[in-house]
Order: sequence, then C-alpha cells, then structure tokens
Amino acid sequence: MKKLLITALALLSFGALAADVNKIMKKAHMASYYAADDGVAQMVMKVYSKGSKKPIKKLFYMLRKDIKDGGKQMFYTYFMRPSDISKTTFLVHKNILKDDYRRLYIPASDKVLPIAGSRKQDPFMGSDFSYEDVSGRHFTKDNHKLIGSASEGGEDCFVTESIPKVKENKISKIKAWISKKSYVPMKVDYYNQDGVVYRTYTSSSIKMIQGFPTIMKRVMVSPLEGTKTEMLVNPKKVKYNVGLKDSDFSERSLKNPPMKYLK
Repeated sequence: MKKLLITALALLSFGALAADVNKIMKKAHMASYYAADDGVAQMVMKVYSKGSKKPIKKLFYMLRKDIKDGGKQMFYTYFMRPSDISKTTFLVHKNILKDDYRRLYIPASDKVLPIAGSRKQDPFMGSDFSYEDVSGRHFTKDNHKLIGSASEGGEDCFVTESIPKVKENKISKIKAWISKKSYVPMKVDYYNQDGVVYRTYTSSSIKMIQGFPTIMKRVMVSPLEGTKTEMLVNPKKVKYNVGLKDSDFSERSLKNPPMKYLK
C-alpha cells in the first residue's frame, strides 16, 4: 500500500511538473511573438561571414498581426537595403497544426517563390536565422522538460529541454534559458542529430515599449560554420496596435507593399 501511495504521488508530481513547463514555454512564446494585437518594427540585420569583422547590413521592416492569441499569425518582411535585395518581400501565415504558408518575392526576377515546410530550417536571406525563426517555432511542436535554473544575460532563468515530437533533419534537441521575470528566452542552444550545438541564440537590451517587453537585439551564432548574425531593432520605429489589416498580408502585398507602414 505504501509503495502504491509513493508511486501515485510521484506520478502526480511528474504531471504537475510537465504542466508547469508547458506553461513556461507558452509564456515564453507569447512574450517573444505575441505582444499586442499587431506591430511594426524597423530592423537592421548584420551578417558576419566566417573570419570577417565587417558585416553585410540589411535594412528591413517587419509587420505582424495576430489572428488568435497564441495561435495563427501573419508576418510580412520588406527589405530596403542593400540595393541588390531592395523591395524583396517575405510573407508568412503561421499555422499550428500544419506547415506555415511562406512566400518569398524576388523583384529582380519578378517571381513569387513558395518556401516548403521541409525548408523551414534553411537560412533566411543568407543569415544564421532560419525561415522558422522569423515567425517563431510554436511551443506545441516539442515535448518539454524543466531541467533546472541558472543565470543568463543578467536574468534568473528557467532552464528547459525540448525534443521535437516529429523527428526533424536538423534539430534533435533545444535547450533554453527563459527569464523568470519577463519570460523572454535569453539564450537558446540548438543541437543537431549528432548531439552537437550547431546554433546558439541570445537576446539582450530588452526594453518596455507601449507596455510590452521588446527584444532590441537578437544574435544567432553558428559555431560549426564560424558565422554570426545580429538583428537590431530601431527603438524609434517600433509601434504596437497600429491597426494592420488582413489585406496587408495577402499574396498581392508581396508585389504591392503597404507603404504607409514602411517609413
């Protein structure tokens, strides 16, 4: 009887811990990708090639609209500089139970290219960030485990481990350090199928803008490749709840951008 009671208590404790870590991961995803109902930000992406100290700088705007809090979203990216990628646009309709809808418009060839779900881990515009990173990997795609606490980026953090529910070509495991205060992921390690960290993400310079914690600097490092990409937000050009419409995220908008938000 005593053994049965101990087993039952252990199962209850495990269930509670699993529920807690799922809540943590949901809050982290919400903090990173669901601030307000919509938003517009001007950003600079600095891409450092192997051995180079001088980056290639890419200026762009990113628009986001939530269809359902914690669920479907739409993202739109418009590149302004350098000149060889000017007017290039990228559209994402983020889905939960199926692959995201992704389209890339290349003005030089006047072609709209579909980005298949199998390519979600490919580099985004020649950077260390992937296509999936743009809209965020939804927390329901992985099984999560709380493995401890630690300090990271000056924040007291939960440390979690996540395993894809469906086996993937690149990611075998994700380890994250999530701020206990803001729930912003301060650091994320991505492990490949050999069990080696092949990408490391860090966030810093988190500011409150219109009452929402906003990550002003994101960095993705690829240690096996020797490359790095920084994404910096212009604090003067971040706005939330601007009233974006569904039509701003249509396939037509790839060639006809919603210019009133891109200035």
